[in-house]
Amino acid sequence: MKLFSLTLLISVVCCLLGSCDGVVCNVTGCEHFNYELFLVTGDVLDAETTGFVYITLYGLKGNSPEIRLHNDWVKPPRGSVWLREFLRGETNIYHINVTKDIGIVGKIRIKLRKADRVKGKRSREWSEINWYLQEIFLIDRRLRYARCYPFYNWLRIKNIYRQPPVTAFLYPSNGSTTAYKVTVETMNEKDAGTLGKVYITLIGEKGNSPKMLLDNDGEIEFQQGKTDRFNIFAKDLGNISNIRVELGATKQSPNPKWFLKAVTLEDITRKFKQSFLYKKWLTTPANKRVVSVQIPPSN
Repeated sequence: MKLFSLTLLISVVCCLLGSCDGVVCNVTGCEHFNYELFLVTGDVLDAETTGFVYITLYGLKGNSPEIRLHNDWVKPPRGSVWLREFLRGETNIYHINVTKDIGIVGKIRIKLRKADRVKGKRSREWSEINWYLQEIFLIDRRLRYARCYPFYNWLRIKNIYRQPPVTAFLYPSNGSTTAYKVTVETMNEKDAGTLGKVYITLIGEKGNSPKMLLDNDGEIEFQQGKTDRFNIFAKDLGNISNIRVELGATKQSPNPKWFLKAVTLEDITRKFKQSFLYKKWLTTPANKRVVSVQIPPSN
């Protein structure tokens, strides 16, 4: 507990001084960072990892230090396992500060190594470490651009007692990537919230985005009178002409309904904002598990 408190105190001081070079700025409200990373673990069987993950950014003018990706506030009790990050189908967000100008990031190196050894007998469960990394999205706040670095592959350590850490390089995808901030407002009416799954598709002049799940891990979204915010990424779609919102059933809510007020879409890359006003119920039909609606911009 004392060590965790000391680590948090050091992070706070560094962030206040703006000097946290090459570390994850994980203090709530900290603005002293110039890279925002979104690590997406694939939604495949056993995709999660218990290993430690490190990242190095390689730019046109140099490279960053090797940085371990972790958030102090999700540190588990002593003696337990790191399972709160890099879970199957989960997106983890990290704020990183690199003080020197390394230019546009042309590639990213990822390293996976075994975690600190947990006390106890060796077992087959702990003899290997795997991780299925889907992709990394990077926002450079200093140079104001966003890029996607796809991977869609496994990082494997077959024997943690003999094999060294494994590394891989990720390169930006062809074509530009646009980062969006999505704000969703639920009406402040009785039973307006939902426990169903909410998806969004962006429809632009250059094409459509994939259907994307709106989910912030560890939070209960879309509750009565609540405003939820999400970060999503897509290829450059040009001007957005419509959005498609889909409400799907879950075990907790087999026939969901939801009173959606509005959706606001902010193009972070181009600094452009659009509002999509709805103010209607979405209700799944009795014989179906999903309902979708297409909403044009209101401004």
